[in-house]
Amino acid sequence: MSALNRGEGRRHRFAAELLARCSRDVVVPWPVLAEVDLLLRARGHASAAITFGRALLEGVHRLDAPTDTELRLALDLADRYIDTGVDLPDLTVMAMASIRDAWILTWDYRDFRAVVLGKDHHWDLLVQESELPGP
Repeated sequence: MSALNRGEGRRHRFAAELLARCSRDVVVPWPVLAEVDLLLRARGHASAAITFGRALLEGVHRLDAPTDTELRLALDLADRYIDTGVDLPDLTVMAMASIRDAWILTWDYRDFRAVVLGKDHHWDLLVQESELPGP
């Protein structure tokens, strides 16, 4: 979201530059596209939602669906962490990253700390909280 929201100042510039550098290496799961679209439209930014969708369609980043194995893991995590409020788009990102041995780009540190696969497990986050510029 920060990459699309100029109102976030330094965070917006940081996210936009990071995504530009990573380009086609960034995989956006289908549930994340839907979540971003809903959030942007709810905040009055329908044009930004369409721009994001078109960028994915044009191959700026890779839009991908979770495999059955990844969706199963996401749903298993949803069942295990049912009372935390973590949503399916975030759980899908976690599952896809786990299966694909990929890094995760998020600022949602609370949810990504709350969910673990096993003892001493931590998600491989591309940006640590200490590296994130203020808004």
